[in-house]
Amino acid sequence: MEKINTNYFYGYEAEQFDFIEIPKELVVGDEFTSVSMDAKILYGMMVDRMSLATKNLWRDEDDHVYIIYPVETMREDMNVSKKKITAMLKELDQIGLIERVRLGRGFPDRIYVKNFNARVN
Repeated sequence: MEKINTNYFYGYEAEQFDFIEIPKELVVGDEFTSVSMDAKILYGMMVDRMSLATKNLWRDEDDHVYIIYPVETMREDMNVSKKKITAMLKELDQIGLIERVRLGRGFPDRIYVKNFNARVN
């Protein structure tokens, strides 16, 4: 890998970027040690897309907000293979951080990004 020629940040230059927020609990919490860092980043990307879902009023009949995030778009956003995205989605689904609802052939899944801070009994 070739080192790129970079410069320092000056003043408020760091504010020029959009950031993906990943809840600290996902990184340091014992409950999430089985989840890969890649999957945690994808979860952060999904949380970021929740603002778009809110603006577009993507809600189901129970008023649950969902996102539309096609696998191909995820793959492009994270610069990984479809197989890798599928594995990350499986991780997030298995631990309960997301729930995917298939809408049929040719349609992207409806993805419910779960709030792990709001536990259900």
